[in-house]
Amino acid sequence: MRRFTTILSTILVAGLWACGGGGAEEGMEADTTVMEDAMADHDMGAMSTPEWMTIDDVAKSVTMDIQAGSSDANNHWNYNGMYAGNGSISVPQGYSVTINFTNADPTQPHSLGIDEAQESWPATFDAPEPAFAGAITPDPTVGTAPNGTATITFTTNAVGDYSMVCYVPGHAVAGMHIPFIVTESGTPGAGMM
Repeated sequence: MRRFTTILSTILVAGLWACGGGGAEEGMEADTTVMEDAMADHDMGAMSTPEWMTIDDVAKSVTMDIQAGSSDANNHWNYNGMYAGNGSISVPQGYSVTINFTNADPTQPHSLGIDEAQESWPATFDAPEPAFAGAITPDPTVGTAPNGTATITFTTNAVGDYSMVCYVPGHAVAGMHIPFIVTESGTPGAGMM
């Protein structure tokens, strides 16, 4: 995705430069700066509060309604349409997180756990251990059946890069994971990459 964005940006910059508007160096420099700024904003994935997230900063709590298979993206192997790192969730350290999990996939079971971030995921998990106590749905390698629900609650007690991941065999390696970042401070939110 990042390679495609870089290629697209180069084409756009060349096109903007070819259209004129100032000297060659001046136009190219200004256009490149605008594109770099746009790419930096895009790569950061501007955080917002989606309708499926409720934040109580006074109580330091976040409640999320997460649906596995909420869309047909990635063959329904997604969380609220996000998969393979194309979205992310951010929560400050010390917040209590409640996830109301629903499996909306019409045919496959799914699970949800917060795990240490990994470059690549295994096809199977022997005995998954969540990064935070309580941050895993019941029977994670079997999963929650279609139309099933589970609720989990945990506290984000350590800053770091984690992932929301499905432990059903083959699902994580096929892209059913998204970044779950615990920050030192800030506002909870979600963003699309």
